[in-house]
Formats: sequence, structure tokens, C-alpha cells
Amino acid sequence: MMTIGSTIRQLRQEQDITQEQLAEALGITSRAVSQWECDRTTPDISQLPALANFFDVTTDHLLGVDISRKEYEISKILKHIQISGVSGDREETERYLREKLKIYPNEPVLLCHLASALQDIYFRHGKADTDKLKDEISDEIISLCERALRYYKPTEDNSFPKLLLIFQYEYMNEKEKAKAIISSLPYISCTREMLEADVFDGKEALEKRQSALFSLTAYMHKMFYEIYRDASYSNEQKTEILKADSAMIDLITGGKPRFFHGALAVNAAEQAVLLLKTGNTEKALDMLEAAYFHAHSYESRPDGEKYAPCWLS
Repeated sequence: MMTIGSTIRQLRQEQDITQEQLAEALGITSRAVSQWECDRTTPDISQLPALANFFDVTTDHLLGVDISRKEYEISKILKHIQISGVSGDREETERYLREKLKIYPNEPVLLCHLASALQDIYFRHGKADTDKLKDEISDEIISLCERALRYYKPTEDNSFPKLLLIFQYEYMNEKEKAKAIISSLPYISCTREMLEADVFDGKEALEKRQSALFSLTAYMHKMFYEIYRDASYSNEQKTEILKADSAMIDLITGGKPRFFHGALAVNAAEQAVLLLKTGNTEKALDMLEAAYFHAHSYESRPDGEKYAPCWLS
């Protein structure tokens, strides 16, 4: 359980308040606040109502009584939206999160998931069919992400709201704002995937590297696909790019792509279109059959099945 001092420090940092500002509001010295946060002293019981009112929390929260309960409730909320996400009902996710944010208005992960749901509904799936609605929803998404960034702790990963902001600025054609956020992000050599295994040993280190290899395969597929979409390539060159992407996936997954069946289905369908454009109907039909096979394999893949190659499992 967190001490009252660490809870005060956490609340102060989350709300971007200095020790001096808190001290002034309570009519005490900043040194007294510092002593609390270092657990050298504790607030007098008579100061708890004022502290709770200042941070807009309960006295139980200050005393750490309901923090573990909150963490449990947040985990339940996240599990619920994960299930509704699998079913594809993003409108239900939006309604559910709006209700839960009335209880936990400053919970950054919930703010981000609501922003993500709105982005899916109104931009990825095109429900924002007027400029006025686009502007209104975009403003809400940006506001949710900016609030989330304020409430993340300094030691927490805040890449989720940044990613959502980048996507939103791209949707609204505000590329300079997107570039500003991107320029603040680390290079791939400084990412968790590249560095995490180095601070573990034995089996844990191996599992971290296997997980990183899986993630990097997904990112490489995305890069291949974005390169393929560039208008400067001929149809023949585009076909070669898609083939290279499929070969990369086949190599790393040992010929048993599981999750990557989805990517291979798209690759095969795109190749079929390119073959039709060049008049090769027979090969185009073969690629459509391959697309169906991969799509069916993706939908029917067993849950929890390990990847076949030893370097992934």
C-alpha cells in the first residue's frame, strides 16, 4: 500500500502542481510538503479534508484505502473493452467508457481508449461525414489525449496518446503538428523492444527477444506495405515488393504464419489485382485462392497456439 506521502506526491505530479503551490493553498511551508512526500512526517489529521478537497479525491484515497480497489476496477474496465473490441462494437465501447470516465475522470488509459474508439468510429470507419462533425470529434479526441498526457506519471509509458494525436493530426491534414510529436519520439534503437532483453537473463531475456522479433516482423510488414503503395512504382515492381514482404513473413514464421495469415491474405489479394491489370487472369485467380486460404486460416487460427520455429517459441 502506498504511503500518504507518496500519494500526495503522485497526485501533485499528476495535476502538475508544485510543492510551493500546494503549500500556499494549505497555508503551510513548502518544506512541510517536502517532508510529507519523503515520508519523514505526515499531515495532521485535521489537514486531510483540505488536502482531499484540493486534489478532488476522497480522504480514503489519500490514506491509500481505495487505490488497490481502483486498480482492480480499471483492470475490469480494460478487460470489458477488450472483449467489446473483439466483437467490433466500438459504439458500445464509446458509451461504456463515457460512463466509466464519470467515475474516473482523470484516468489516462481510459481517456486514451475513448479517444481511440472515437477515432475508429468517426475517422477510420467514416462516420464523420460532414466537416462540422469532423472538427467537433477531432477537437474532442485531441482534448482527451492532451488530458491523458497531463495525468500520466513521469515514469509511465505515454506513447499511446502521442500515437493517437499523430494519427488525428494526419486525418485532419495538420502534418506539421504530427511531425512535431514524431520528432520527440526515440529512434528504433532506443525502443523497449530493442533494449528490454539486455536487462534480463536466461529464459526471460530469450522471451523478450522473441517478442521483439515478432513485433519487428509486424513493423517490417507495415513498411513493405507502405512502400508498395507509393505511386512511383510500376505494377511489376509493386508485385515484387509484395512477394518480398510475403517471403519475409514466411522466413521468420517458419512457414506457419498464424497471426500473419491476415497480412498474407491482403498481399495475395493485392497481387491478384495487379495481375489482372497486366492481363494475367489465370495467375490472378490463383492469387485469389491464396487470399481466401490465408483469410480463412486467419479467422480459424487456434487461440494460444505457439509459433513453430524455435526462434519464436
